[in-house]
Amino acid sequence: MSYYLIKTVLGWLFLIMGIAAVTSMLTVMGKQEKKMPAPKLRRIHHGAGRVFFLLMLINAVMGFRFWVVSGDTLSFRAVLHAMLALGLVIILFLKVAIVKRFQNLLRYAPTLGMIVFSLGFVVFLISGGFFTARALAVAPERADVEGAAAVEPAGNAENGAALFAAKCSACHFADREEAKFGPGLADLLNKERLPSSGRPATRENVKSQILKPYQSMPAFTDLSEEEIADLLAYLGSL
Repeated sequence: MSYYLIKTVLGWLFLIMGIAAVTSMLTVMGKQEKKMPAPKLRRIHHGAGRVFFLLMLINAVMGFRFWVVSGDTLSFRAVLHAMLALGLVIILFLKVAIVKRFQNLLRYAPTLGMIVFSLGFVVFLISGGFFTARALAVAPERADVEGAAAVEPAGNAENGAALFAAKCSACHFADREEAKFGPGLADLLNKERLPSSGRPATRENVKSQILKPYQSMPAFTDLSEEEIADLLAYLGSL
């Protein structure tokens, strides 16, 4: 299972727990007639809140690791996601501190809870929501893409190595098959099938994966035909 898929699944669980925590809190505070007794609703709120907190920590650790490994190659969306997630962590810790240690400020806890949920929802949309939408936009059938219609540049493996280091190394190993955030790419073009899409391991299918990725890998539509050829030449040399 790829890093992006794991993060997306955790993101959905994170969102569901947030909805459960916020809904139970609003029901206790705002509705005169309740289908459940208030003590049970509070237990749901506390339980969902604890799971929400745990999932936030797991996602934060995974995101921080990705941020460190990616370095200066992060996209604007990834940087925005990281900044909002950091704000979410700070405000949630502040809310927990008020509930546990500063009871005289307890009146602010519901407001902070709503801010936490709102930030969590936006963070989810930028990450898990984005990758879910991408996955749904990809045609489900695994159509094989065979030979190219036009003659492609031969490619330069040395240039491809530099491009791989700048664009791909944050998520993929080049010298091993072990997964990093995405699958390892050693000996990729000598395999029978590509690791994520299951398509035949041809140059055209690798190119298709770069431009119109299967599942959650980001698309690299800014690469020129020559740069893609360089990358393919490098992958073919591994």
